[in-house]
Amino acid sequence: MATSIALAEANLPSALQHVDETGAEFVVTAGNRSCSKIAPIPEPTSSELKAAGALAGKKPKASRAEEKAAYQKALEKLA
Repeated sequence: MATSIALAEANLPSALQHVDETGAEFVVTAGNRSCSKIAPIPEPTSSELKAAGALAGKKPKASRAEEKAAYQKALEKLA
């Protein structure tokens, strides 16, 4: 469903509720050109959840000072 910016702005709460309840997508237009889309966020797959769970509670191997030094070194290379 396509709608203008003004109409989307005036009805944003009800549009978001409709997207949440039905899974429908709204395309917002500026003039006759599509400029954005309001769509539901997809549920993560089981493999994505497993990957996130595998990293849960893990601490980075580098210390904060080492991370900061590496960041500064990378910035120097860009300059």
